[in-house]
Amino acid sequence: MWGLGLLNGLRITFRNMLRGPITVQYPYEKLELPERARWAVGPRSFEDGSPKCTACMTCVRVCPDNILSLDVETREDKTKHIKRFDYEIGACMMCGLCVEACPFDAIEMTHEYELAVTDASQLTRSLIEDVDAASAARHREAKAAAKGGEDV
Repeated sequence: MWGLGLLNGLRITFRNMLRGPITVQYPYEKLELPERARWAVGPRSFEDGSPKCTACMTCVRVCPDNILSLDVETREDKTKHIKRFDYEIGACMMCGLCVEACPFDAIEMTHEYELAVTDASQLTRSLIEDVDAASAARHREAKAAAKGGEDV
């Protein structure tokens, strides 16, 4: 029948007009992000605040955009000292490969999504600076302590 498409279009239009606005007034109102949303990379820490990074360089090697840089110094006693662990926000495609590759769960995808800046020099962030790297033994101790707390 002629005009059926027109009537269907008007029906949809009126239904949407009666629905009301769905706009979010952005800086003042913000939508709740899903838990699995991936945004900027951030470091993870032990409960005492020291970083979990062991400076194994796995995240740096696996990054397809080469946006992570880790400047590490190995001391005479074979311990590592992280001078700088930098992250280029402007070039990151938020793929999460660095997080998945990290064997010590030392980095994570944060929920920080307001990444716009007015100065290009702020597009590179220092995640960790001038700290001793965690050892694998420290990770084993933390894992054992967490496992022991679950049994209680």
